[in-house]
Amino acid sequence: MGQQGHAQIPVDVALIGCGKMGVHHAKAIKAHGAGRIIALADPSGDRSKLDGLVPKDVPFFTSVSDLLKTVKPTVVHIATPPATHAELAMLCLSHGAHVYVEKPFTLRLADTEAVLDAARRAGRSVCAGHQLLYESPARALAAALPLIGRVVHVESYFSFKPVRKSNDGRSLMSPIDQLLDILPHPVYTLLDALGGADGAAPQLQSLHVRPEGGVHALLQAGETTGVLVVTLRGRPIDSYLRVVGTNGSLRADFVRGALTKLPGPGTSAVGILSNPYREGMQILIGSTRGFASRILNKGKGYPGLAELIEAFYDSVRQGTPPPLSPSSIRETVRLCEQVGERLRSAKAEYEVRAEADLAARERQLSPTDVTKGRVLVTGGTGLLGRAVVAELRGCGWPVRALGRRVPPPSERQAGVEYVGADLGGDFDSAVLSGVETVVHCAAETAGGKEAHERNSVLATKNLLHSAAKASVKRFIHISSLGILKTGKEMGGPLDERTPVDAGNLARGPYVWGKAESEREVVEQGPALGLTVKIIRPGPLVDFSDYEPPGRLGRELGTVYVAVGPRSSRLSLCDVGTAAKVIRSTVQDIDAAPSVVNLVEPTAPTREELLSLWLKKRPDLKSVWLPAIILSLLSPLLILLQRILLPGKTPIDIAAAFASERYDTTIASEVISLAQRSR
Repeated sequence: MGQQGHAQIPVDVALIGCGKMGVHHAKAIKAHGAGRIIALADPSGDRSKLDGLVPKDVPFFTSVSDLLKTVKPTVVHIATPPATHAELAMLCLSHGAHVYVEKPFTLRLADTEAVLDAARRAGRSVCAGHQLLYESPARALAAALPLIGRVVHVESYFSFKPVRKSNDGRSLMSPIDQLLDILPHPVYTLLDALGGADGAAPQLQSLHVRPEGGVHALLQAGETTGVLVVTLRGRPIDSYLRVVGTNGSLRADFVRGALTKLPGPGTSAVGILSNPYREGMQILIGSTRGFASRILNKGKGYPGLAELIEAFYDSVRQGTPPPLSPSSIRETVRLCEQVGERLRSAKAEYEVRAEADLAARERQLSPTDVTKGRVLVTGGTGLLGRAVVAELRGCGWPVRALGRRVPPPSERQAGVEYVGADLGGDFDSAVLSGVETVVHCAAETAGGKEAHERNSVLATKNLLHSAAKASVKRFIHISSLGILKTGKEMGGPLDERTPVDAGNLARGPYVWGKAESEREVVEQGPALGLTVKIIRPGPLVDFSDYEPPGRLGRELGTVYVAVGPRSSRLSLCDVGTAAKVIRSTVQDIDAAPSVVNLVEPTAPTREELLSLWLKKRPDLKSVWLPAIILSLLSPLLILLQRILLPGKTPIDIAAAFASERYDTTIASEVISLAQRSR
């Protein structure tokens, strides 16, 4: 199939959307050589994520209309947010292009019908991003179906880890957003298996949803039953399609990239006893092959994507029907829309109850002391921000919490005002109205330099200038201990006089962004008339809901590998301690030190931290890895990263698990004062 793609003239392709999914599409298009990208478009104006995948001389547009007026692609790939899919697909079809639309194809069935109808009238093909059907486990399952007789039951299961942000790296994602984003994958694999059972159209029989992250549905197609389970909370992470027939079963595992086949009735004593061993051997061999294949084919984007794209291009060249039928796209959107409606309805009911509970808790609160002055907490919905907001409001301060979005009632702290603003973009400076003190906790935590430059550095600049214009008097900047030069460079414990390692991208974009943000505050804050204080928390740990810090070790299956000497100490900061110190600084900013490196005065040992985790996770066994072994392995691991991840800065694994030593004199004083001053 791949050789056929290379033998033909590549299809001219335009790619709309240059974010994370755009990268995967570019990789897949490049992998087989069946297409060549002749134009790019993204309204953000940024194509940097495609550097190295798409030549620099390929024209770039911020307007899709301008692209379609300037170039004439044969196929357009739409890898933009789902709400834009229908409009963009219609626009591309009107300009004579065939269209590949990333999932979800559209969010509403009416929009899907409009796109399919437009494609039919224009004599053009459309394809949805249903690439799991072209992954090797799904294709092997389709080939093996005759082995298991008549299909009587199909189960599609998908559990995954919640994420904070959408693929654009900017907008936050709620659990419902995440469910609806991933839902098409388990839905179209389920419908495909049910559709092939006896030809009857699947019908939804029952549907149960949980707005915090769960979908359970029962479908019927003739005499075949289908079960759909999608969960944010179920563990372990898994994705499979299980098909049960009258003569055995098949299980396509999309995590391991393998198919497990158990043909035969398995009703005899020998069959019952042998099946677990047959299954276990296939899982072992299949998983090994599947993982190896994924590593070797990493440059092709998501598994199955390149294969589906090539099949679509072949259908365009040959004038044959596209690899996915219009009815399969339609039915996928229909079921996803039904689930989405039920999720939104359940969420609305849940939030009504949460709002009533919030109002009841607010009635029990003591009123705020307006003489204290309003405090604005940026990042007020994050780990530290939530703790700071609760601490301040509990001590009587009027508090305004700022985040990218206004959280629903279920996520709010009683008695706190919430506002939404994008500090890295244009925002209404009215959010600073009446504010006397800003506590700036917000910062980017993921992505590359561009994301940190926008959401940490630029956000801080914007906030500083807006605060000055709004006559804010005081600015408390929450920085990070990670920005300091290392103890190895300084030759001893670090303290508040240790230089900041500014402008050093080799430390990673997070450290770079935090260092640049602190520099902006220190240099610009006083010049703008603000009283500035810098608080640099160490690695944050919430001992009331404990999870181990990354420097302690890693969980590998049922084993937790702890790194370093048991008695060595890890410098950290409890989130509650940090919140108290920030509150104390707000309370008497003039008495607070200009800079404090905030760590617990007595750092816990690695053994103590591991014991806390094992109490919470009795399922784990622990193994200690001496730091010397990791130090010896680190050069080899760096070399492997350079080979496997060319162009990316390798991580020094040994340094990642090391802990700096700090002079805690000032930290001890401010913590002691915070504990006494409430």
